[in-house]
Amino acid sequence: MSSTKRTIKSMNALFTGMSFLFIGNSLIVSSVGVILKDSGMSEIAIGVISSCFFIGALAATISGHRIISRVGHIRSFGIFAALFAIASLLHSFFDNLYLWSIFRLLLGFCYYGVLMVIESWLNEKAKNSVRSRVLSFYEVVYYLASGIGVLIIALDLEKHSVFVLGACLIMFSTLPLYLIRIKEPLLPQKSPISLPKIFDIVPLALVTSFIAGMLVNGFFAMASVFILLQGFTAQGVSYFIACAMLGGFLAQMTIGSISDKLGRKFAIMLCAGVGFCSMLLFAIFDLPLFMQCALAIFLGGGIFCLYALALARANDMLKDKSKTVELGRAVLFCYSLGSLFAPLGLGILMQQFGFQGFSWFYLACLGFCLLFAINKPNILKSKKYKGAPGNMAMFNES
Repeated sequence: MSSTKRTIKSMNALFTGMSFLFIGNSLIVSSVGVILKDSGMSEIAIGVISSCFFIGALAATISGHRIISRVGHIRSFGIFAALFAIASLLHSFFDNLYLWSIFRLLLGFCYYGVLMVIESWLNEKAKNSVRSRVLSFYEVVYYLASGIGVLIIALDLEKHSVFVLGACLIMFSTLPLYLIRIKEPLLPQKSPISLPKIFDIVPLALVTSFIAGMLVNGFFAMASVFILLQGFTAQGVSYFIACAMLGGFLAQMTIGSISDKLGRKFAIMLCAGVGFCSMLLFAIFDLPLFMQCALAIFLGGGIFCLYALALARANDMLKDKSKTVELGRAVLFCYSLGSLFAPLGLGILMQQFGFQGFSWFYLACLGFCLLFAINKPNILKSKKYKGAPGNMAMFNES
């Protein structure tokens, strides 16, 4: 059995639990744009409410690690999942948008807290030689499960049913970790993030993570509005987002091996280039829905791999496995920071330029990512990489 398969098999319970988590999260997050648009909300208002999710995400990357350090990975997973389910259920009892903003903030805090648990767990168990392939499998699980959640939207469920079903799925995600014996990582030490010092060592990882946050979560927050503004239905939204998820799933089947063999930089450039070319066609041509869904496969293949590649590049530099939570927090912080700005920026652009504002936003982000990566060294061949562990003292500073 290969090292990759052994690593994945040792965490079967974690992967099973996260599958249900991702289905529930995708259903809840992707449904909100449709629900708010159907209620007559403007694009900017939808963007503002969606951004609250990522304010909670930022709070999680700053303080969520304290919970993990105090009670461990398995209990933290259960705490975050329980609070997520409660916030989801509260959506169905109230129609006040201010309360929805608060609920969205709590959802973001809990969801990104769970991501910290999952990703620090994976990075501690995976060796550098197979890290991209393990993270690619994680991304495959994410996009396959999230795609199922998006397809549930096509059933056109009532608002109450959406949030109740989502909460049930989130709570079910905790059962495998409690019922199946699994060895969790050691409790991480509490230490602050030093972004300037981390950026000095892995700038491409942090920039790629920031852009990935804008692209991925901007997509989940506003892709539904992009399709609805063109006159299509909620079913069209479901098919479009599901096709993008399919693209992410297919890309993850190969991008891990490409990244491990040819370097993270090359893989990041490849994904950004594919995404840029796909979105350029959206901007130039007036396409029917089936053509947009076909292009969404390539767009998803480009943008949905970027975060895992950023995480892999950053962790290649880390020799002290007890610091995986801190490094993961830094990468996740940049990702959630980008996620915070994306819905609001997209809402403003789409309010001014219609659905085409969506295309221009993505072209600008992908073009910048591609140009930034070109000027950075390949980490597999970089001399700096060989000496990098000595720079990791930044994680020990208070």
